[in-house]
Amino acid sequence: MKLPTPHPDSTPPQPLHTDVILLDIIKYTLLPNQKQYQALFYLNRIIGTITSLLDMGEVLHKKESVIRRAIPNGDGCYFVLNPRVAGYGPLLALFLRNFLLFNNRFLDHLFNGVRVSVHHGPIIPVEFLGVENFVGDGLNVCARLLVPGVQTRAKHFYAGEGNYVIASAQAWEAFHELFPPEREDVQAYLRKIQFTHSREFAVKDKHKQVLEHRARFIDCAKLIGSAPPRPKALLAS
Repeated sequence: MKLPTPHPDSTPPQPLHTDVILLDIIKYTLLPNQKQYQALFYLNRIIGTITSLLDMGEVLHKKESVIRRAIPNGDGCYFVLNPRVAGYGPLLALFLRNFLLFNNRFLDHLFNGVRVSVHHGPIIPVEFLGVENFVGDGLNVCARLLVPGVQTRAKHFYAGEGNYVIASAQAWEAFHELFPPEREDVQAYLRKIQFTHSREFAVKDKHKQVLEHRARFIDCAKLIGSAPPRPKALLAS
């Protein structure tokens, strides 16, 4: 069978630069079918609760969502953030992990644990079978941050706990661009949620063409019920 000749207009569009979160539910594919269904059912509910904490009505249009697209991927799911709220990735990743672990107690310990990575980078939108999808380094780097060596290193920062959140250097920079650390309200909020982070370290890439990625672990209080401060872009409004 001969493949069709590429159309001259099939060049990819300009990439979007935004935050991408990869949630990895530990041993998800080993769960029975019913529990896999329950895991995604409750995850959908929890996502709705988390995003309601992010007061972004002054940035997003009425029909826009904080999460532009969710892409299932084996043991987990990618969450592509709306580029208008790029920089929220690290906080949203922490909220996601914490709400899942908190609710796990009421779900007969449905989840064995969660690992979350967040990266800020380019992604290219592509329509696949009539549905919007994405490809690009924004997704790839997220996956490459969740390597076995990181799990071992995380136990030192999280005092033996394996439910970690790792943020790339690019995600860390975008976070500080949205929430400048010198702002008093940002400092107060980070103290309130007991935000902590490790030193930046190198994550070796399994592919030879990319030697390493720079990243750090982040953590905060297990329960957060207040919205973050207004982003820098809203201060003048």
